[in-house]
Amino acid sequence: MPEIENLEEENYKNQITSSLPDRQAGNEEVVNENILPTGQAGTQLQTENMETHAHHLHTAPGHGWKHYLFEFLMLFLAVSLGFFVENLREHTVEKDRAKQFLESMLVDVQTNIKNLDSLIQQDRAIIANHDSLVNWLLADSATFDRAAFARNLGAVWIRNFLVRKETYEQMKSSGSLRYFDIEFLKKMMDYERATNFAEFRNQEFERKYYTELFIPALYKCYDLTCQLNLDTSNHSDPFKMEKLAQHHDVLSGNDAVVFRHDMGAALTLRLERLRRSLDAYLDARVACTKMEELIKQQL
Repeated sequence: MPEIENLEEENYKNQITSSLPDRQAGNEEVVNENILPTGQAGTQLQTENMETHAHHLHTAPGHGWKHYLFEFLMLFLAVSLGFFVENLREHTVEKDRAKQFLESMLVDVQTNIKNLDSLIQQDRAIIANHDSLVNWLLADSATFDRAAFARNLGAVWIRNFLVRKETYEQMKSSGSLRYFDIEFLKKMMDYERATNFAEFRNQEFERKYYTELFIPALYKCYDLTCQLNLDTSNHSDPFKMEKLAQHHDVLSGNDAVVFRHDMGAALTLRLERLRRSLDAYLDARVACTKMEELIKQQL
């Protein structure tokens, strides 16, 4: 019996000894599973912290209605402030743009004033000349010196008056007139009305008569040599100037009567057109002066 017990003990020890490496290997695997590299361990900790932080953010705050009212007021204040800043910026831009328009329009008005001054001066000289010639035609005499009349009338021409209003038209087309108050706009419309009427008088009233009636009447009443006086370019031609100096053309009888009638009608009608244009120029000059002063006040 002692032998049997000894055999059982040896078998038991052998089983324990044979199973020991397997247990040690299993423990090493468990240990290796629990031990991670340093980088992986840090990443795992950051991920856990981020998840914890995100979870905290998604957690509804535990505040009452005062908290929500405060947030609403802050949002409303931010939006209102944004609108206020934007409106202030637009107002500044519109003010600068209005100033640029006024500066450009001031140049237009001053140009119109210079042109009107020149036209007024010239028309007054022409009116004085034509008046003296009409008085000559009205004098009672049996003869009339047509050559002397042509030299005194000299070359005839017409000056065009075209209103410079590019800035005003640009302001109307772009809607920029809204930058100015009603009183300024009324003065601006008065200025436009006066200058446009002066242009109409010049282009549709005086110019039309000059080209369609006055010039044809002169060429009809003059002989060929007298017609040389009508064009100033002939004054640079020595031959033509010599012909004019030696030209003698005295009308008598019915020829003198017809010349007085036809030339007198042409001159008196042109005088009437010139005077009406002059009145329009003077009115436009006053409107331009007022507009110039008003623009300078705005600037």
